[in-house]
Amino acid sequence: MIRMKELFRLQKLKRLRLIAGQDGLERTVTAAVLLEYDATRMQLPDFYRGDLVVTTLAYAREDDQLVSHSLLALLRQGIAGLLVKTAYFSTLPQDVVDLADAMGTPLFLFDETYIEEVILEVTDLIRGKRRFTGYEQELDALMGGTLTADQAQERVRRIDPSGTGAYRLCALYPQERMIALEEKMYALLSADEALARRCICMEWRRMLIVLLREEEDTGKAGLVALLAQAGVEAEGLFAGVSARRTACAAFGEALGEAVYAARAAKLTDQPVLCAHELGLYAYLFPMSENPFVCSQCRERLRQIRAYDSQNRTNLEQTARTYVAQGMEIAATAKKLYQHPNTVRYRLAKIQKLMGMEDDARFAPMLSLTISLAQILEEEGRG
Repeated sequence: MIRMKELFRLQKLKRLRLIAGQDGLERTVTAAVLLEYDATRMQLPDFYRGDLVVTTLAYAREDDQLVSHSLLALLRQGIAGLLVKTAYFSTLPQDVVDLADAMGTPLFLFDETYIEEVILEVTDLIRGKRRFTGYEQELDALMGGTLTADQAQERVRRIDPSGTGAYRLCALYPQERMIALEEKMYALLSADEALARRCICMEWRRMLIVLLREEEDTGKAGLVALLAQAGVEAEGLFAGVSARRTACAAFGEALGEAVYAARAAKLTDQPVLCAHELGLYAYLFPMSENPFVCSQCRERLRQIRAYDSQNRTNLEQTARTYVAQGMEIAATAKKLYQHPNTVRYRLAKIQKLMGMEDDARFAPMLSLTISLAQILEEEGRG
């Protein structure tokens, strides 16, 4: 799909001008279709949300009433936008312009170009952008890790038919909107054929997954250079980079590394993380996908919160600060403006609530529980 505002980039559209519906320039276009109106047989359900309708209005031939009748009905159908060639009308009826503004439906006029060429160019642009989409099932299956070697290779070939050379997978997690990131990457790959041959972009789960082939081991620098070339601000996203691979059989593992590294970057507020920098998160993210483990984590926190609520204490705050300070009592006490013995007393209470009195594994268990809770909370599953 493309955005309505991308029509301004089309080379064949002569003197394209927006006359109404500016609020809808972020609308997505899924198809370009021709309008040849015949009031006796035309069925408006033939046009759908996402359609960019292109017409010369030849059917009206200076009949303003018929123009209004047909275009008002078309706008109410909920189309993405309307492109009118000025072969027969240099302006459009005011009621059409007013409704397009009210509905936020972009209404354009253009000159000279054959409408068939416009439809073909828009269709080519949509097809080009679709290489960013359509891989969701393949990526879901590869991320799941349950495929046989042959099944995994089949999925990878759909994504990367050539499958040659060393590569890394990078997961880009925009802090705000995917649209700007996707558009900048698309513009770069459209302008640089050599780069497009060694780079594949895929939209997946609010991320952009990038397969980047490497002639030499560039590590994090390769992704940073790619983003700079595309004009993407590093501060606007979190990114994860997998280890370097040479076999398509390792694609699923590389995908997990990249995605987990991006999620860890978001949690730790770092712009880019590599797989080897994951640390404890290399274990925590797979655990966060296990329903039993998540249930146990939530129950531990429920017990602590219930105690806090009943006794007006701050055990949960102490636990989170203790973990954040690397399980150092002195640092935790300083952070909370409390005496170290107060911190020890609260930790003992938490240890009892967790049923881990005199258990040397209490500290790592508390660290795991709090860190896993942070992952679940960040994903809205806390």
